[in-house]
Amino acid sequence: MHLSSLLIAALSIYNAAPCLATKSKSPTDSQRPRSLYTFDELWNLEKKFWDEFLYPANVKQTRGNESTVFATDVQGRVDITRTFDGDELNREYIFGLFSEPSRVSLVGVPVAYSITQFSANDNIASATTVVTFNATTFGILLPVTIDTWIEFDGDGKIAQYDATFRWFEYLLDQILESVGMKINATSPTQTVAYMSDLLAKSICATHESSCKGANQQYNSTEACYDYLTKSIRFGKSYELGRNTLLCREVHEHMVPYRPDVHCSHIGPSGGSYCVDDTSYSQTVLAKYFNDSWIPYGYGKDQDIWLA
Repeated sequence: MHLSSLLIAALSIYNAAPCLATKSKSPTDSQRPRSLYTFDELWNLEKKFWDEFLYPANVKQTRGNESTVFATDVQGRVDITRTFDGDELNREYIFGLFSEPSRVSLVGVPVAYSITQFSANDNIASATTVVTFNATTFGILLPVTIDTWIEFDGDGKIAQYDATFRWFEYLLDQILESVGMKINATSPTQTVAYMSDLLAKSICATHESSCKGANQQYNSTEACYDYLTKSIRFGKSYELGRNTLLCREVHEHMVPYRPDVHCSHIGPSGGSYCVDDTSYSQTVLAKYFNDSWIPYGYGKDQDIWLA
């Protein structure tokens, strides 16, 4: 082929390229989030959250009328538990749940973290963080892997988040195994019975001290203990948001903050949190988030999680 023919062919391909590009839709500027951050800024916002998550910094986040981390109308979802709406509830759950080393707790308090994976664009950051928890109840240190997607608003606060506890089934087995060794258990059943006794007594003590009057859930401490150890299951690794003892262990930590809201969660009804009200498919397909997790506005036409 002559040089002139090659040039003509190249120009034809070049001129055709814009036509090919118009076939795929690109989001307009109006679809982009109003607040865009640099990679550096999103990295610092991510680190700010984890710095505040560690004990004892997390204690401060449970106090006051307004969070320095969460937006007022924040939406949050954690795979092993439930969804959490609003600043106050999220402060109680994300920070309050892990801020009392002297209380009986499944994983204790977070004392260190390492961000091992990170990617960010626009106002969304995705990260994997290994958090070291001091499980003070059992005297063990636990590395816990947490995958997060976080969207930040114009004030640098968390507008929505989606968190997954990676390998949590393995983690729960590790806790039970460690406890079994400490008590010289001869079988997994004996370990679970020990844990059930420990957690039930703690929950019932919290009920006794915090859930009074209209907030009372059980007629007596004995009735509370019997219900928690005999009428509901201990719970599997994914059932910290279902009708289980493990779910009530989670919500026990939040009861002192607002008894009128949280006492029902440790009671027989389970409130709206410790209940068996959704199937696997309903959980996976739930329309919950207001904003797409795909930057630049892509995916809105097929994102099944958008409310």
